[in-house]
Amino acid sequence: MMTINVGVLLAIIVVMRLRRRTQARSRVEERNTAFFVLALGIVIAPAPLGRASSTRSSSW
Repeated sequence: MMTINVGVLLAIIVVMRLRRRTQARSRVEERNTAFFVLALGIVIAPAPLGRASSTRSSSW
């Protein structure tokens, strides 16, 4: 059975939404994009990738 990683799914949604032209977006669409980016950050933060980037930035 195939499983889908939530982080990968959110990343695909964010990339697809950001590819649209800025003039074509409404405020609701921009708010939804911000929500998806925030959710992606929350999903990635506890992952090894998120922990590696947080430890790297704290040593600066």
